[in-house]
Amino acid sequence: MSLRPAAVVVAVLVAAMACDAGLEPEPICARGLIGVCGTIRFSGAIPDSTDNVFVAAYATFPQTCNDLIFTRQPFIPSSVPYTDSVVPYSIPLPTGHYDWVLAVWKKVGNLTLTAADTALLRVAGYYRDPADSTQRGAVTVPSGGAAGGVVFKVNFDSLRPATDFVTCTVR
Repeated sequence: MSLRPAAVVVAVLVAAMACDAGLEPEPICARGLIGVCGTIRFSGAIPDSTDNVFVAAYATFPQTCNDLIFTRQPFIPSSVPYTDSVVPYSIPLPTGHYDWVLAVWKKVGNLTLTAADTALLRVAGYYRDPADSTQRGAVTVPSGGAAGGVVFKVNFDSLRPATDFVTCTVR
């Protein structure tokens, strides 16, 4: 049995239309997201004491440990999977400018929502300025939209305490 070329073309077009963009990559930024999204590349050995990894943002760079805890957006962040080498992430944020977008590693233990939490948290990686990767990069969430393509690396072998970035006085 031989199919005519026109019938083959029609069959392929019908199949392609039925896929509804099934072969296109899944977008990282969810439709309707107002916030930041991108990918995180993980490397290094995951510490046995790992409880969580999450992405947070700060409108202004924190100056104290209290700033780290109380000016973080979102205030209660959700976790990102950290067992794959590259993962997509997205965080809802209000429209505006953010001086620091970072991944935070959390050690096993209970958070108290005080500056003492910095004992359980480490800076795992942060978005860097594409023009100068030695500097942190800023991100602007547009009105009614998302800042996409905010890509950065996390190295579990180089977790850094908050005191590398801010002055902390934990009582």
